[in-house]
Amino acid sequence: MTFKNFLLLTVVLFVNLHCSHTDLIHPRGLSNFQTKKDCKKEISSLGTKDRVAPALSSARSSGEILPPAEVKTLEPLEPQTYAEFSKGKALSIGTYNVLNLKELVGRYEPNLTTGKRVKTKPEAPKSQSAIDGVANAIKEISPDILFLQEVEGEDSLVNFAKKELEDKWRPLLIKGNDGRGIHIGVLIKNSVPLHFDYESHRDEPASLDAHPDLKRVFSRDFPVLVARAPSGGDPLFILAGVHGKSKRSENNADPESRQIRTAQAERMVEVIKDYQAKYPKTPIMVMGDFNAEVHTEPEYSALREFELKDVFDLGPNPIPTGDPRRVTHTFHPKEGSRHASQLDSILLVPPFQNLVLGAHIYRYKNPDGSEKPLPKTYAEREKNPSDHYPVWAEIDLQKLIQKN
Repeated sequence: MTFKNFLLLTVVLFVNLHCSHTDLIHPRGLSNFQTKKDCKKEISSLGTKDRVAPALSSARSSGEILPPAEVKTLEPLEPQTYAEFSKGKALSIGTYNVLNLKELVGRYEPNLTTGKRVKTKPEAPKSQSAIDGVANAIKEISPDILFLQEVEGEDSLVNFAKKELEDKWRPLLIKGNDGRGIHIGVLIKNSVPLHFDYESHRDEPASLDAHPDLKRVFSRDFPVLVARAPSGGDPLFILAGVHGKSKRSENNADPESRQIRTAQAERMVEVIKDYQAKYPKTPIMVMGDFNAEVHTEPEYSALREFELKDVFDLGPNPIPTGDPRRVTHTFHPKEGSRHASQLDSILLVPPFQNLVLGAHIYRYKNPDGSEKPLPKTYAEREKNPSDHYPVWAEIDLQKLIQKN
């Protein structure tokens, strides 16, 4: 046996041993294999000593993006229904900041001198009427895929999906960076017969002069949902979830935390480019609560320069920026007038911006079913299930499939 063959045999034996202990959910380490099936594929690909696991290759070549910190996989419940599913017209995709799903996690205020957070309001259960209001909005919209912000843990999302949504959606959640314990989760309708990999990018590093102690750039995470047909192949589409840093200042050197959101936007673009390099034929969408207006505020210039477009600008009936119909959040200061803005967006990455069939914002309802107007006061807003409104869009499913 030559030394080269001996070395190759040693590597194969090591990978095989690793695969026998690999789980579906894994932290990032020296190895990035996701499942035992994936490991078997890797064994057959170790033909040269320079070959590395696919999730690591682009990061090593570009020096920009870390491999996923953690991955969760969701297999379709009924893969045999894909043929019928693929004949459909539209895929409904949405985003919703639920203002804590089932439990209010309390309030934390930073000390602007020390930068340390101080708890100023304790945890409390969310009212059942508010929980029901969130659930009713989701059921009325009935999205195929919904990103949620401010979910206080995996158990909360699992219980919400089971009890309030009657087990019609399946939950995905990976713990992010938020010190209060609010995370980004996903709900996927049972009837969607696709394979999903949910990939966390929570460990992307930060380097900001105004925040020398900030180690990770994303305040919560920038998780990416990769959707494939049951038979595999390149992804049909990729969705990235956002919950940008709030405008609460962490110290006096960065009023309204604009430097943090600027760094987040720049890193979002780098992560998107990394996926584009891997899957040039796959449409990518970015959605969530940006905690600032993507279309006008300076910290999101990186997204505008990258030419991401809002679904409200791309649909058959565009709504102009600044139109009240695009309001997704209202802010009510103690002094001064209400500020209504679009903090929540669904953005499409070029060149796949001809996919939007329709775009909508859900408005909460009165007991008689009539639509509530936007709240004029803080007290009025507090009567809603959340301080945000859900946003969703219908995406042309046939064009998604044809691109692959």
